[in-house]
Amino acid sequence: MNRRDFIKTGAGAFAIAAAGRAFGADAPSNRIRLAVVGCCRSKDHGNGFVLDPKGARGRGYQVMCRACQAQGAEVAAVCDVDKDALEYAAAEVKRLGGNTPKKYRDFRDLMQDPTIDGVIVATPDHSHVYIGCAAMKAGKSLYLEKPIGVTAGEAEVLRDVQKATGAVFQLGTQRRSSYATKQGVELIASGAIGKPHWAKCWCLSDRPAIRGVKPVAIPEWLGKEGWDLWQCCAPRREYRSNIVHYNWRFFRGYGTGDLPNNGLHFVDIARWALGAEWPERVYAGGGHLFCEGEDWDWDDTHMLTVQFPEKKYMTWEGCSHTGAQPFMGLWTGCLVYCDDGVVLFGPRGEAVHYDRKGKKELKRWEAGTADPSAQSGDNRLSNPAEAIDGWHMQRFVECTRNKDLNTAQPIDSSLKSNLLTELGNVSMACGEAIHIDPNTGRPTTKDSPAWKYWTRTYEPGWEVKA
Repeated sequence: MNRRDFIKTGAGAFAIAAAGRAFGADAPSNRIRLAVVGCCRSKDHGNGFVLDPKGARGRGYQVMCRACQAQGAEVAAVCDVDKDALEYAAAEVKRLGGNTPKKYRDFRDLMQDPTIDGVIVATPDHSHVYIGCAAMKAGKSLYLEKPIGVTAGEAEVLRDVQKATGAVFQLGTQRRSSYATKQGVELIASGAIGKPHWAKCWCLSDRPAIRGVKPVAIPEWLGKEGWDLWQCCAPRREYRSNIVHYNWRFFRGYGTGDLPNNGLHFVDIARWALGAEWPERVYAGGGHLFCEGEDWDWDDTHMLTVQFPEKKYMTWEGCSHTGAQPFMGLWTGCLVYCDDGVVLFGPRGEAVHYDRKGKKELKRWEAGTADPSAQSGDNRLSNPAEAIDGWHMQRFVECTRNKDLNTAQPIDSSLKSNLLTELGNVSMACGEAIHIDPNTGRPTTKDSPAWKYWTRTYEPGWEVKA
């Protein structure tokens, strides 16, 4: 790579110094200028990937829309290796925000733009840490979609860069900004229903099998340059069908499987509600049990058990190939069992307090309920998921404006929840329980099997470094 030293640490300091929700903050000259890397994805119609404006457009598109609608901010730049997606994203920003954003295919060029205050990274998992570190080293605040990279050691590098640069950081675990979720957590923390002992999380989706993955020509909308940029810091491989733009998450080297993907949302809520920090022991079992002969790399069925100090436990059950709804009639969620009650955290961001047997509903907080004490972040979106996304993005904007490190999900909390899912994959790979020092978040012994999976291999010249 001929531009690996392009980043100037500390350059591009935040251009906007207006405090809080000051008068005039939403004026064009005062807005926080955001860039989105990984804007939207295409849809397969059987004859190659083509942009489908009415189809599923991915997480990057969703957070881009929320950024366009955030008060006191504008999406000033979009970046995507897919030429068609890039053009579509720019048009959507114009439609939603009224401004015409700059367009970049190469994220390294974007980082050199001194007018950008914050960067939203919604690329595939394998490039999260590399691009995220580049953003913080370039003096930008960072909104990073989960998970934090593909290994625990890589996540530690991101933390080290954040500490060294002092950059504003927020992980995209948006339920941290749900008023209903916070009310459920606060009920548990108050001690009103006794001590929390066990959090049960689950996610049972009904994903189709992935088949027919094979080497093919790089499509025109990506090109050789785009494919190289898409691979980012991963070792170079030939282009294969049916991986870009979505299915990469189920292939090793690019994604992390469904535990760090879907599981991290409720694993994070579980750790938060339990009042737990680093774990003591992590064990996982499962395997590839469904859709025999498919090309999916990661295990499709996963059972995770985490032991924290003070005899607190968390479990997660995940299956990617079944649409069953075995717990509370929900496909995903988290139940926290306390001495004198149970609290459910549901898929849309709702929270429900039940009696000790989990039968009688005592209190419900609806998903789309706004925090009545909030001075900003009011969101008129009717979809609760979009509203929560909006509040989460608003918090990031305000923290960027004020250079406030106390985001909705700062780096230290993010790292602790992220580690649980990374170690679930590690335990599956080595077939052993992973013992962790609860004071450091690292393996207890030098000969722990976890060290083999703590780091990853990078393309020469693209190494992730603090």
